[in-house]
Order: sequence, then structure tokens, then C-alpha cells
Amino acid sequence: MKDIVDRIWSGATSMETWNRAVSGGHCTEIASDVAVVSTSYFFGNVTAIRTALGLVLVDTGSRDTAGQTFEALRRWSEAPVHTIIYTHGHIDHTWGARLFDAEADEKGWARPRIISHRNVLNRFERYDQSRSLNTLVMGQQFNDPHYDFPKNHRRPDEIYDDKCTLSIGGVEFVLEHGQGETDDATYVWLPQRSLLISGDFVIWAFPNAGNPRKVQRYAPHWATTLRKMSALRPSVLIPGHGPAIVDAAKVSKMLEDGAAVLEFLVKETLVRMNNGARLNEILHSVRAPADLVAKPYLLPRYDDPEFVVRGIWHLYGGWYDGNPAHLKPAADRDLAGEIATLAGGAEALAARAEAAAQSGDLRLAAHLVEFAHMADQANAGIHAHRAAIYRRIAQAETSLIGKALFAIAERESEKHIKGAD
Repeated sequence: MKDIVDRIWSGATSMETWNRAVSGGHCTEIASDVAVVSTSYFFGNVTAIRTALGLVLVDTGSRDTAGQTFEALRRWSEAPVHTIIYTHGHIDHTWGARLFDAEADEKGWARPRIISHRNVLNRFERYDQSRSLNTLVMGQQFNDPHYDFPKNHRRPDEIYDDKCTLSIGGVEFVLEHGQGETDDATYVWLPQRSLLISGDFVIWAFPNAGNPRKVQRYAPHWATTLRKMSALRPSVLIPGHGPAIVDAAKVSKMLEDGAAVLEFLVKETLVRMNNGARLNEILHSVRAPADLVAKPYLLPRYDDPEFVVRGIWHLYGGWYDGNPAHLKPAADRDLAGEIATLAGGAEALAARAEAAAQSGDLRLAAHLVEFAHMADQANAGIHAHRAAIYRRIAQAETSLIGKALFAIAERESEKHIKGAD
């Protein structure tokens, strides 16, 4: 496994190589009393620490692969789970807790004590309130019409606010709150072992600080937390996703570079906001440093720096983008109808969109084909243009989030075409 990690770090291979290596559940022993269980890059890691009182787990795995995580962990240790620490409330980190509850009930053990930041409780309450929305969003993102967002989330038994120090079976755990991808995040520091468990503050990709369909993310706070982590001078880093790093110099580089790219985006966005620029102008002028986003641990494979700029704008300036026409906009259909009339009809507008796409101007093509679509939503020919344009856009997109959202539009039009046939 170390060879694979070294090759990913150097750029000689991709994360897919590691994905294949951990598929089905793989336990990597960091030390005789510390192991990391991974099943896929897309689902959170689970860290297990052996103590005199039993195991301490940091996160518990995803619904999709929690059974694999459980089995891999039990091949490493059969000790009862004494404590579970949630790094945050995302379901790929918390869902597996119920398996350890069930195991404890079956074997007559005490159920694990679960500890998290206070805001995890708020997150689970919000999940309950918006379960249908989350089902829709996740089902669209993963192209799974049968997706069902979980309910009955396993709440923490104990919560903390800013910082919490635990001593469990002779091992010291320092839990500290930070804001980044979420407002409920915790990173875990084991000072006796110089071991940092970062949660999703580190994900072997560009920071997921701008997801278009999720709640506010916190780019400046994320950078601050990464700097605080680096100041601990950890020898080992276990990230929320991807392989562990067992090299102090590499750990420092990963943390410092992650902070630097976020700080750059925050600074450049704020400079323009303070000068009165509109959001659209900022989106087209702020670019992350090319040398940083080329790093194998900062590739924009999931989120996109442009999405993060939007998140920074919203964090500091609210939802108004500076364009007065967007403050109280016309209905999309009305605006599209008027533009189609000016263009000589919706079909002419769609043809112009196709021409823009053929010339490589995919952003303009998307605007034009959406106007054509909204002006004449039953037109199968326009849907054909729309599907082709979004297929081309999705193929050109580097971030998985962007690919997924563009693919939704492509599938919508393909479905209409099939229905028309």
C-alpha cells in the first residue's frame, strides 16, 4: 500500500489505483494499536485505536459499505467498541454506527459512547426536515432513481463546543472544532503518537468548499484550521478520504498547500468584492494558482475552485450577485420566450447554441440552449440539441459535482426524446 501512496503522491498513478486496492474493505495498520479501514475514495475512512478499555473509532463508514468496513475492522480486532467520535455528521461517516450498536446488543456489551460537536445534532435535525429534498438531490447526483436518504440517524451521546480532551484506556484524544466543508467538523489529535485524524478537512482533492447543492461552506475558516493542524507538526495524517500519509514532511506540505489555495481564493475574491465587482465578474477573473491545483492531493476532481468562489461570495456578501435584474427576476419561461422571439424562434436559438458549442464556447451554449428549452419545452429537436450540448459540457468538466449536475440536464432531455418517440 505504501508503494501505491508514493506513486499517487508523485503523480505516477491515480487515486483509482488505491480505490481498487481497498475495494471490498481494506485495513491498513499504521501502528500495532492504530488501523485505518477504507472501502473506496468516495466513502469516508474509519480509524480504529486500540486502548485498554476497548476500541475507539473515529467515524464509522457509509451505508453503502459499512458492512465491509465492519468485517475488515473485525479481522483486525475483536475488542468491544468503547467510544465513537464523529468528525462530522455526513452520512458516509456516521451511518455505520448502528452496526456497532447492534453488535453490542447481540453480545451483551455496553453500546459505544458517541461523541461529536454540538452542531451534529443540528445537522441531523435538518436532515429530518429536508429528507425528501436530500433524496432528490442525492438521487440526481448519483443517477439513482431509487435512492432513499437515510432516517433515524444515530445521535451522539455527548457533545462538546470548542475543544475536548479525552483519556480513554491510557490514550489521550484531543478533539477540536473547526468550520470547513461543514459547521460541525472535528479533527482529532493523538499527541502521544503525533497522529492527526483530519476528517474531511483533508480529502486528497481540492477542498469541497463550494458544492452548489449543499449548505454554506467555510473556505476562510477551513484554511485557518489547516494552519492549526500544521502547527501541531503531525508525523501521521489520516484523512477523511484517501490513503493515510506516514511522513511528517508530506503531511506538512499537504496541510500548508491546502491552506494556501483557500487563502488565495478568499483574498482575491474579497479584493474584488471590496472594489464593488459583481459576482459574474469575479467568477471570470479569479483563478486558483495552477501550481497548487496540479498537486495530486489538490486536483479539482470533486469540487471546483469556481464553485468555491461562489461560496466565498455568499459567506461575505449574501445571495445578491450585484446584477439588479436578478434581484426580482422575470420568470425563466417569460424571459426565454422574449429572447427566442428576438432570435427568430426557439429552434433558431437552439441552432445558435449548437454553433456556439461547436466553436468551443460551452458556457454561452448552455445559456442559449436553456433559453430555447424554456421557450419551447415540448420540442424534441431542441431537446436533442440540449442533450448533446450538456453531454459535451459534462465531458469537458473536471469536477465530479459539475459533471453530475450537467448530466442531470442531459438525462432530462434524453428522457423527453425517448418519450416523444
